[in-house]
This record gives sequence, structure tokens and C-alpha cells, in this order.
Amino acid sequence: ALSSCPFSGWDVSDCSHSEDVGVVCSTSGTVSDGDVRLVGGSSSYEGRVEVYHSGVWGTVCDDEFDNNEAEVVCRQLGYSTSQPKARGGAYYGQGSGTIWLDNVNCYGSESRLSYCSHSAWGSNNCGHSEDVGVQCSKLCIDICHL
Repeated sequence: ALSSCPFSGWDVSDCSHSEDVGVVCSTSGTVSDGDVRLVGGSSSYEGRVEVYHSGVWGTVCDDEFDNNEAEVVCRQLGYSTSQPKARGGAYYGQGSGTIWLDNVNCYGSESRLSYCSHSAWGSNNCGHSEDVGVQCSKLCIDICHL
């Protein structure tokens, strides 16, 4: 823990807030089934939704995908769930390869997109012109996956 490192003591410093520090933690690139990422956006908090399954990143179809599902994606990535936006029609560009998820239906409270109901993995009636994207709030409320 950070508190077990040597330091001058609580409330003892010669610093101003312009010297505040932040950190980004990583799990050394470890990716697990059901992890999500945002690709092709102009920032880390927006982009085409891609999900990892069976060792392969793939896209998510926009059928039935709305702001409830966007909220889950934002939560899973550690972003604020305030006013998430689902963006259909390959808004952030078309992906390639496998389309992993279709007909995703979330309540909005799930912690991972893969916990929502959806068609079987890889079963879809979509083309990449239907790849869904999400725009989260740039506010990071947890460990954001940048």
C-alpha cells in the first residue's frame, strides 16, 4: 500500500496542487473473456465497442443496443455512467473480423456487458455497417482502462 512507503508525515509538504500526481495502473496487458474496449474514437472514452472472447477481439451489433447497454460499457471501463450515448450505424467506423454479440439487452445495472442477455456468441444477422459505438463521460470514477 502507498501508506506503507516512507514519507515526511501526514499534512507535511512543501507542495502546491499544481504538483499533484496521478497514476494509471495496468494488469500488464492481461485480457479476459468478456473484456471490452473502445476503438476509433477521438478520445479514450468513446469509440466502437469491441469485446474479447475466445482469444479474439470482435465487434458488437447495434440491434437493440441503447443507452442502457452504453451505461454498462462505461461502467465496465471505469467511466462515469452519467449520460452515456449509444451510437449505431458504425458511427466510429466499421470493424473487421468476428461480430461477437447481437441483440444485447441490459438493465443498465450490470457490471459487464457479457452479463447482459444476448444472442449466442458469434450468432448474428449483422454486417460491420451495424457496429455499435459508445460515448462515455470523460470523468473516470474507477480505474479507467485507457
